[in-house]
Amino acid sequence: MLAPFALTRALLDSVSDRVVNVASLSASGSCDVSDDMHLATGHRAYSLSKLCNQVFTYQLAGRLAGRGAGAPTANCLDPGTVNTKMLLAGWGPCGIPLSDADSEHWLATSPAVEGVSGRYFVSDREAPSPRVSYDVGVQERLWAMWERQTGVAYD
Repeated sequence: MLAPFALTRALLDSVSDRVVNVASLSASGSCDVSDDMHLATGHRAYSLSKLCNQVFTYQLAGRLAGRGAGAPTANCLDPGTVNTKMLLAGWGPCGIPLSDADSEHWLATSPAVEGVSGRYFVSDREAPSPRVSYDVGVQERLWAMWERQTGVAYD
């Protein structure tokens, strides 16, 4: 949860176009904002981290929009179930071939999403996120917690 927050800040001054974060259809539908969120385990930890990536993306998009014209956009996506080495070892071929896994590239480069910000995409189409991810109060509380936990501040 904290790595995308800190890494994006470290790179943001060199980004001129788009920030793309990876989320998941498995994103949790609830989020109790607390300093012990990192104690979640298993699938709960995974789904909470993907929800946090969506929350982070939406709050970042709003902050970047405040910079005016020419500011980078921020969006997130579900990359799909991809037949990675790990997936194949654990479950066998149940996803798309690695060669077809290009959603991140599409979102980062497609003219179809030029200027689009604060959205979530699945299979190269906009999709809804869990309702809690759009809650500005949750976004602001998580943002403040992440700044406190990482020591990273955004302008």
